[in-house]
Amino acid sequence: MATAPTQTSIKTSFKGKPHMTPKTIKAAAVVAVVAVAGYWYWSPFLAIRQLQSAAQAKDADAFNERVDYPKLRESLKGQLSAVMGEQMAKTQDADNPFAALGSILGLAMVDRFVDAMVRPETVMRAMQDGQMSPAAAKPSDAPAAPTRNPYSQAPAEAREDNKPKWTYERKGVDKLIAYATDPQKPGAQNSEKLGVVFERSGFVNWKLTEVRLPAMEK
Repeated sequence: MATAPTQTSIKTSFKGKPHMTPKTIKAAAVVAVVAVAGYWYWSPFLAIRQLQSAAQAKDADAFNERVDYPKLRESLKGQLSAVMGEQMAKTQDADNPFAALGSILGLAMVDRFVDAMVRPETVMRAMQDGQMSPAAAKPSDAPAAPTRNPYSQAPAEAREDNKPKWTYERKGVDKLIAYATDPQKPGAQNSEKLGVVFERSGFVNWKLTEVRLPAMEK
């Protein structure tokens, strides 16, 4: 028959447990704070990496989770409308009675063009190639030129060399801009590059909200 533990044995068992000193607790708290701060700082870069991985894998569901399409649409519409307005102002005659009609048709064309650009496949291609255009998301109808050796790895290597190099610029704590640098134009200014804007909502939730087209950066 088992006997109940004596008071002496109970005290001994408690003495065997590790004791957290105030110094140990403070050190653990510092480590936790540093870890959380590091994760918060690097969270936009992690979001960009996840977006690029989803684009490469053609995972539309995972990709769309990190894109705010309404904001993206307004971003592109504003840029293209401004360009269209500038071009029409240069060519229109103030006395032309059809000037207003031309403006309306021009804005309608902008809406159709934006609709073609704000598609998952187009935005995915932009994150891979650093270019934003409806044509970039569609395979070319022209047949590809044959290579000397169909088993050669040169075309893949060439595509790898032509991939954009991404540079980053933080704008405060809630915005980060990723610029796609063409390897053939390493000295280009940011205004000459495609800029992809990410904004933070919540603690570490980042979404693509804007695409700044080359030579249209504000």
